[in-house]
Amino acid sequence: MRKLTCLAAVALAAGAALLAATPSESSPPAPTGARPQEAQKAILAAFDRYDVVAGASPNDIFLDLIRNPAFPGKVDVIAVECGNSLYQPLLDRYIAGEDVPLATVRQVWRNTTQPTCGFSAFYERLFPLVREVNKSLPRAEKLRVLACDPPIDWNTVTSPEGLAPFEERDRTIAALMKKEVLAKDRKALMLFGISHLLHGGGSAVAMYEQEFPGVTYTIATHFGFQKDNEKLEQRLAGWPVPSVVPFAGTWLGQLDASYFESRPGQPPAAKGYPGADAYLYTGPRALILRQQIAASTVLDTAYLAELRRRAAATEDPPGGLMRPETFFQRELESGALEFGS
Repeated sequence: MRKLTCLAAVALAAGAALLAATPSESSPPAPTGARPQEAQKAILAAFDRYDVVAGASPNDIFLDLIRNPAFPGKVDVIAVECGNSLYQPLLDRYIAGEDVPLATVRQVWRNTTQPTCGFSAFYERLFPLVREVNKSLPRAEKLRVLACDPPIDWNTVTSPEGLAPFEERDRTIAALMKKEVLAKDRKALMLFGISHLLHGGGSAVAMYEQEFPGVTYTIATHFGFQKDNEKLEQRLAGWPVPSVVPFAGTWLGQLDASYFESRPGQPPAAKGYPGADAYLYTGPRALILRQQIAASTVLDTAYLAELRRRAAATEDPPGGLMRPETFFQRELESGALEFGS
């Protein structure tokens, strides 16, 4: 276990005050005038001050981070959104290097409540990568991947009502983080959509922070500014790519929150990115590459048939995410760039 060396035990207010909390209220303050650092160096250093570093994903920067030889010395657990907790024993065996076929363990990320997980090329690579990293590690240092999606058994779902009990995803994530990471004094890298990671509101992080305040460092990703993007990106041009910079003590933290992604219930006149501690810059918006879908999924006719069954059972509308054709159409209509042709 890797003990936390500097813990900010700051209590968070309940309800609306949670949403209004800024990173400086929930975590150790960054030094004034903080500068961007090379991303892997900054993330690894964050584990010296926090139990959890939470990064918006999928993002290939985290695959590079896991390949870094220093990573296993900092982290015990990789907690993922795209993992059905029903299959945790199977996943543990696979990640530990036991004789589990990849075709079998794919159930972990293909059978979640989120159809996008099954098409994700990021997760198709993540799990085999961690398994391979573990092969060279002593038993006590092997990484664990924690599947945090609700334990849905799709074999039993035959109606929309069958899906409903598994839609409270943040509660499941928070409960698993408390039980499997925080209560055991472990260090974790969280890889989730940013809405699950923000301090405040109803996010998974906000839920477990009521009992474990100040242990999480949340990193939002740059996808361009909502206004004046060209002008503001000129100020980022000299930064390392990729790099991480804290909001506290920097000009980014002084920007009106409207320059960043807006969220329901966001406090008026907020500064920086409410609920995030730091910003990940991977280059200008025009050069951000779109996440591709996994070819292995597209070619698996049995899995596609099962997705169509789920769509019919849950009464997913035409164009809904339960339908594989939705992903096929997007792939046909999209170019290589996230915001370009």
